Amino acid sequence: MVLVEKVKGIITDVRAYWKVPAAGDYVAYKEYLMLSLGWLGMRLATTFGIAFSVNNPFTAMTLHMEHKDLLILGYVCTAISYALAPLNAYIIDNLKSRVGKYKVFVRLAVPSGILSLFAIFYPYEKMTYIPMIVSLFIIGQIQGYVQGWYNTGVSNLVYVISPNSKERVKIITVASLVHNFAPSITGLLIPMLSDVLAGGDLYNIRTYRLVYPAFIVIGVALSMTSYYGVSERIVEPKSRATGIGLIEALRDVSRNKLFWIKCTDNWNNFMEDSKNVLMQWLFYYGKVGSMTMYGIMDTVSYNSSMWAMLFSPWMIDKMGKKGFKVVKNISQVFITLGLALTYKKSLVMIFIFYFLNRFWETTEVIDRSIESDIRDYQQYISGERIDGSFGVVDTYVGGAIGAVTNLFVPWVYRKNGFDGTDYSVLNAYDENGVYRENNLLYPLLDKLLKISLVGAVIDIFPWFFYDLSETDQKSVLRVIRLRSAVEDRTEGLVEDSLYCEACEAVISMKENIDKEKTEKLTDKSAYTKKEFKEKNKQIAAANEEIEIAHFLASEIDKYNTEFGKEFIALCSGVFDEGPSGFFSSDKDFEALALALPEAKSKDEKTLRGEAIRMTRAIKHSAKAVQKYYGEGFKEFSASAYEALYDLPEDTKEQRKEKNALIRKANRERRSYGKVMKPFLWAKRNVMLSRAYADIDSFIADYPETRHRLDDKIAADRAEEERRLAERRAKALAKKAN
Repeated sequence: MVLVEKVKGIITDVRAYWKVPAAGDYVAYKEYLMLSLGWLGMRLATTFGIAFSVNNPFTAMTLHMEHKDLLILGYVCTAISYALAPLNAYIIDNLKSRVGKYKVFVRLAVPSGILSLFAIFYPYEKMTYIPMIVSLFIIGQIQGYVQGWYNTGVSNLVYVISPNSKERVKIITVASLVHNFAPSITGLLIPMLSDVLAGGDLYNIRTYRLVYPAFIVIGVALSMTSYYGVSERIVEPKSRATGIGLIEALRDVSRNKLFWIKCTDNWNNFMEDSKNVLMQWLFYYGKVGSMTMYGIMDTVSYNSSMWAMLFSPWMIDKMGKKGFKVVKNISQVFITLGLALTYKKSLVMIFIFYFLNRFWETTEVIDRSIESDIRDYQQYISGERIDGSFGVVDTYVGGAIGAVTNLFVPWVYRKNGFDGTDYSVLNAYDENGVYRENNLLYPLLDKLLKISLVGAVIDIFPWFFYDLSETDQKSVLRVIRLRSAVEDRTEGLVEDSLYCEACEAVISMKENIDKEKTEKLTDKSAYTKKEFKEKNKQIAAANEEIEIAHFLASEIDKYNTEFGKEFIALCSGVFDEGPSGFFSSDKDFEALALALPEAKSKDEKTLRGEAIRMTRAIKHSAKAVQKYYGEGFKEFSASAYEALYDLPEDTKEQRKEKNALIRKANRERRSYGKVMKPFLWAKRNVMLSRAYADIDSFIADYPETRHRLDDKIAADRAEEERRLAERRAKALAKKAN
């Protein structure tokens, strides 16, 4: 009965907040669906890809490339990815588009699909070996690069769809449940169709050409729902003109301990994932069942992750992301051990442990939720929204590690008699159906399971050092909102929603800063079970608000310490010179930065490092101004830049003129931000210090703004209800006729 009531409550909420989000949320349920369908489509459309690794189904098992060549080309691809990574990071971190930070790349769905179809139907089988691998390499690089941007565009929308971590978890959960049907569909249909079309030969070019095109075409069409139906909600100042230098971004990211913890978990996958070939090899080479049976077992076990995803928000709420991750990794140890002890005994045991293994494969929920929090934390500590440079660090360091670890599995294969070329040695039965006592299949699988077990144990330890709690993450977001609201309000560009959120954070801080934390109740005698649970929930929420209040107060007071006063005096000195004079000043700002008092806290150490770097950059600004402003210095206007996007575009000439003006303004913005970065850094800190010093004046307009925003929300909801009533009336009238 309780479950029925909860389901009814969910249905009621979905209907009520289908197009307008609930109070405190940012995303309506319709947008959940648009993101989910778009992600599902992208995964269907990118089912096929060309990669060079020893276990790749297409290059290794279908086209029978030799392991030596696969490894060589794999290294070449790694080198190319190294070369392109800085460019990719720069594009992501600095591309300014009203379409969105990631939505702009979703439009690559169509060219990505066309390239995939071309790659499938290219006549590799009619070529000799060398021309074949050359063709594979060239086609794979082009198709893979476009497909990679397409994948990035759709999958990374979840990082920017909401600034609320708890809401992001819900969105990721829903989207993961939907888009994970893609491998379920392909995992079921491809093996079954291979039975019908290719005599059970899963690795046959005919199977690819008859099955994959439908997935690609349907997927491309479906993925466009994420372009037309999803909005991005990054909390960053609209008025900021500075770009993000690659070296600077890489330096900031490399100092993020949380990022390295997550990386170490991923880099160890070469060990833990070595068991993943077990079920496929047992069916294909061990003939323990038909490929149709394999497809059914693979699909059912794969879909077990759906149940863990459904419980993920609840588990994260109870244990926190760190606790959930530790429990998940510990469970993998016991699952791998159980599989190693029982896989030779029956298909039932294989299915059970694969079901359990995939039940805990909630990577799309927990890992993406953690990744979102890490990016928010990076924005807090560095002051800039950095996304692309995470990938650069992961590519360089992860690629170097992968170059070594990729040799490990082939080495294990060779040590156990499998050279990676002659797959027939894995066959457990000869052509007459007689069991081969000396087959390599089972001894090799035993070794791979032992390696997976060691990898699963290693994966546990890094997460004990992860120290960003759920409360810390909420605190970080409130600070980011306050900083952004101060900057945009000073420039006259602040949106009512952002300003209200910043004011509410300050008001909550004032209400809670002098309160003491309350211990949770332990005596249940005076309460019913429901009352006891609710009371402790209220206490936990109140204690969390007290913690957040102290965190925000520390941000507001950071310029009032001995270090903070000297730091802001330095920033004021740069700012007082004015935008056209700071780079020609006779003052030795670098010496002043080096003379700042000793930093006592982590925040002060960050500010001191910024001061030294920025004052040193003034000399570069003095040189750059001659390059970019030889005809005279011109200050950039953020409000004028934003106004360009509101120009009319009703005619072809208007659109052409508008686009030309925006392109010109973007060039001017990049030049101004590059030259004036030290000045804009000083200006930003001066603005914050002045707003923090008189925080009551900053929030003075809150009541009026809140009233205006509430009226707009109510009007939007009323308009949506009117449209809904109108559609219902038309439907009834049509039915009556």
